[in-house]
Amino acid sequence: MLLFFAAHPEEAFTAEEIVVAIRPKVVTVPAMKEYAAVFVTTGLITEANGRFQYGPATPNLERSIGELTRVYNERPVTLITAIYKIADSKLQSFSDSFNLRGDKE
Repeated sequence: MLLFFAAHPEEAFTAEEIVVAIRPKVVTVPAMKEYAAVFVTTGLITEANGRFQYGPATPNLERSIGELTRVYNERPVTLITAIYKIADSKLQSFSDSFNLRGDKE
């Protein structure tokens, strides 16, 4: 979704318009609204009257999004694999902290 916003920096979209625009990926409107709220909070996009628009709050964020876009366009599988590895390690740490696997200590 963030890459979608970066590709259309001059336009503002409702959550419904974004869901339609990024098809065939399956994303619901409520999920899109949740993602957008996170992006607004972190200063990646802006929101006005229920419409969301690309708008990094700082030049550093803009550079980072540009780098993300470049890497995604050049090596999408590598980027997605890296993201999953980060998520998996965080889930593993969370699981370990609660001993969710049932290991005996």
